[in-house]
Amino acid sequence: MDKQYKLWVKSGCPYCEQARHELLLKGLAHTVFVMDEQLDELKEVQNKFEHKTVPVVVLESNGEEKLIGGYTELKEHLDEGSDD
Repeated sequence: MDKQYKLWVKSGCPYCEQARHELLLKGLAHTVFVMDEQLDELKEVQNKFEHKTVPVVVLESNGEEKLIGGYTELKEHLDEGSDD
């Protein structure tokens, strides 16, 4: 199964930094999109996933995207050992 996390973040956001840190600690594949200069695109992502804060954390698995949520939801997801 090909899995990767996607994070849409803003610079200086402590929750964004913590989310990335969690993924790095666990050695999980991820891509970070820093949206400081692309606020319209960030709003589109937030609307698409119905998640109004940053980070926006999505798990892409086998070509399908699933919203995890923000940092708190990511931490719970990883602590549970969820794969989907």
